[in-house]
Amino acid sequence: MTRVPYATRESMKDGAEQAIWDDIETSRGGVARNYAALLNNPQASAAMIGLGTHARYNTTMEPRIKALAVLTAAREACGHYVWTVNQPAAKDAGLSDDVIAAIREYRAPNGLEPKDAAIVQFMIELLRQHRISDATFEAVRAIVGDAGVVDMLAVTGYYHTLAHALNALDVDLPDGTTSALTY
Repeated sequence: MTRVPYATRESMKDGAEQAIWDDIETSRGGVARNYAALLNNPQASAAMIGLGTHARYNTTMEPRIKALAVLTAAREACGHYVWTVNQPAAKDAGLSDDVIAAIREYRAPNGLEPKDAAIVQFMIELLRQHRISDATFEAVRAIVGDAGVVDMLAVTGYYHTLAHALNALDVDLPDGTTSALTY
């Protein structure tokens, strides 16, 4: 059970806070538990959601590349909520069960196609070593370009932070959903 109450629109203190709620509800088709937990601090949530809006809707990244980045960020944070709810989008983006399993089981980038391996290697270096080798950086830049590299960093920052925040708050998965991530 979550460590904080799930906020409601009625629990927002004023019109400005209700506007944050309404923005999330409108842009995302509702206020899921992850947002309801974060909305215990509407201003912090609004800042985070700004980056999330870019990461989810406004990057120039190919869906497959973004899915690789999202799942790797979630896995490296052991973020069961982010990992689980992003499974359908990853499959829609063309990630096979084998690729998803390789990320989940920490086998990736071994066994992945070169382009996928470069993306996952970039993520792993950033999240484990907090820096990226020149060779990995150049390999990814050749795939996504300079703007794409910055988009990858934005996606990484958002989803990795979100995974940690939801873990810390112990946010429940949506009803009827079981975790697709074993630790």
